[in-house]
Amino acid sequence: MRVSREKKLKVTIIEGVLEDAARRVCEEVEKADYEVVVSRGGTAAAIRKVVDIPVVTAEFNDFDLLRALWEAKKQGGKIAYLNSAYRDAYEFEDLMDILGVEVKQYVYRNSVEFNQQIKKAFADNAQVVVSGAEWGQKLANSVGMKGVIIYSSHRTVSQALERAEEVISIRRRDKEYSRRLSTMIQAVGEGVVCIDALGKVLLVNENAENLLGIKCSEVIGKTAAEVNKSFTNLLNLPQGSGQRCSINGMDLVVNRVAVADRKRYFGEVFTMQKVSQLQQLEQKIRKEMHRKGLVARFKFEDIVTQEKLVRDLIEKAKNFAQVDSTVLIIGESGSGKELFAQSIHQASARANGPFVAINCAALPKELLESELFGYEEGAFTGARKGGKPGLFELAHNGTIFLDEIGSISMELQARLLRVLQEREVMRIGGDSVIPVNVRCIAATNENLQQAVKEGNFRHDLYFRLNVLKLTLPPLRKRPKDIPLLAGHFLKIFNQRFGKHVKGVPGDLLAWMNGYSWPGNVRELENFIERMVIMASSRVLDEKWIRQLIAEADEGMIQNDRWVEDRIGVRIGTLEDMERQLIAAVNERVGGNRSDLAKLLGISRTTLWKKLNRNDFD
Repeated sequence: MRVSREKKLKVTIIEGVLEDAARRVCEEVEKADYEVVVSRGGTAAAIRKVVDIPVVTAEFNDFDLLRALWEAKKQGGKIAYLNSAYRDAYEFEDLMDILGVEVKQYVYRNSVEFNQQIKKAFADNAQVVVSGAEWGQKLANSVGMKGVIIYSSHRTVSQALERAEEVISIRRRDKEYSRRLSTMIQAVGEGVVCIDALGKVLLVNENAENLLGIKCSEVIGKTAAEVNKSFTNLLNLPQGSGQRCSINGMDLVVNRVAVADRKRYFGEVFTMQKVSQLQQLEQKIRKEMHRKGLVARFKFEDIVTQEKLVRDLIEKAKNFAQVDSTVLIIGESGSGKELFAQSIHQASARANGPFVAINCAALPKELLESELFGYEEGAFTGARKGGKPGLFELAHNGTIFLDEIGSISMELQARLLRVLQEREVMRIGGDSVIPVNVRCIAATNENLQQAVKEGNFRHDLYFRLNVLKLTLPPLRKRPKDIPLLAGHFLKIFNQRFGKHVKGVPGDLLAWMNGYSWPGNVRELENFIERMVIMASSRVLDEKWIRQLIAEADEGMIQNDRWVEDRIGVRIGTLEDMERQLIAAVNERVGGNRSDLAKLLGISRTTLWKKLNRNDFD
């Protein structure tokens, strides 16, 4: 007690040895929230068997033993030393020479053996018993021997209490870490179960409790067999994701992942979710995907252009509309691929049928497959009752538009090829084919020929798609359409926002004609929408013009970089713009003066004068 008072520690002292002490400690631990036990020898070992909190051993040292033996020598000439089997055995030969007395060691593991060894020492004519407990002294006295107790020194007890404090500190940090981890895992929308390398339960979150019909407090530290049959079934699932399992009448999707590094296996983590939850998520995705409906909204008349190149494409597309052959539309993002696809559908004999569009890059492979081809009831976890028709079935007697066709997997390409060739689909999980009468229009902004060469796109599918081809020009190749489209969108957004913006300012329109429009018509549409929103009157202020230009392509404008056959220059005086122009072309030709003069269409003498006037190096 003196040491604990010095250290200002709250300590409960329980007197006893071995199993008796262990029983008393266990009863005390169950009544209060103790964090550590300090004991020694066989008693410490006995306590460890019955409590689940750390036990710190406060073993006496060699000096403590020597001091007790010296005291025993004063009381008799033959000494019996009772040593716990949990301590290292002593070699007393040298010590007996120093002490000049005989010392014999008696080892015990429990209280029964302790009593037996006392009797054996008496039978061996021992005169003094040396042990670590008052109980040993009393037993020795009861049979006519003297007893000496080995007392732990102040230093020994102090060091043991210091170790106990360290254990408490570490234990509290671990508890705080576990509490935070548990809080985070409880927040996960899925059920989570963690087991250790021995198959014992480490953690179960609330969702898993509800799904498995268990209580975390009742299963921690137990094996699956000790929990219930549902838990056993869970652990019988193979490694991997998307495992189907029925537990307590609920259909679950379970993921089982082993946790290990290169040298050690730590255990496993199970995550589980109701099929109904996955269905809700799937429905949400489908609603987003189907938000455009199954109806084409645009016709050829809606395509705004005065460029001969685009007019020729429209005539070509109208001819394509008269037949059912597959069409491949190639063009940059925002160039109007779906606009042409809907127009072809509207001009075809299928105009009264459905128009079904899907962006193949927007969905993962598994979901894209089920969306395109449908599935039967029970085909996979989450499959709704009665199954679901795929988009090819929904497009029966109409047109299906497959945007970003180059993004689909090789496995899905094979299924798609069969549908296009045989004009029939088989649902996932089905065993019969369903005839479909569908016209397919595909679109891409990728180089499919290059993808075929690189092995990323099937050559047979490419040739099946590339029966009729439309290559849409980017907006920068349609200079006459820029002001026309700007006026078209201006009218739309004036009406939408209740504005009366008179028109696009001349200096802004001049910049627009020189801009490369990497986002094509879609970018122009967004640009005009911003312009209308920013306009506070019928005419756009100069500051908003500058801001619009800067936002559109600040990097290109500031650095005067080339975009194919165009140069961006800042609006300024004629001399200033001429300087920017010459600098940009000079950079293009790598400083070659002959090429620069030729490209500018002037003589080298005229070029030399211009360079000198503008202080070019």
